[in-house]
Amino acid sequence: MIINITSTQLSDSNKSLINAVFDANLDAVLNAAFDVNNEVASNTGVKTDQASDSPPIIIFSGDGVFAQSSTAALLARRKALSKEAEASPSKTMLFAVKEDLALRGACVVNHVSIINQREFAELANRHKQWVTL
Repeated sequence: MIINITSTQLSDSNKSLINAVFDANLDAVLNAAFDVNNEVASNTGVKTDQASDSPPIIIFSGDGVFAQSSTAALLARRKALSKEAEASPSKTMLFAVKEDLALRGACVVNHVSIINQREFAELANRHKQWVTL
């Protein structure tokens, strides 16, 4: 799933949505680990959806490039509060669109990768589920 942040600040409902997406992803990871160890589950032949197996991606675009630090702080708080997240490596990918950073004079924060418009389009093409905040 891609969460495209285009606004400068996240509302409480936006933060709740981000938390829910990451909780669902963590549940999927933990369930997949359980299924590998569970013969009954592994013999069902049920194939999981690739889209739900991929980690959430957050892209900061437009005015959303100013929301990088608040989102990074939200994710850091989640990691600090979650023993499961602490035990497993973070699979979250954070990206900021280079052109939007330059146009607005914003700086990229730690753990955020810079992408161009072509790379943004490639990410969009690979992910069926989108949410724009």
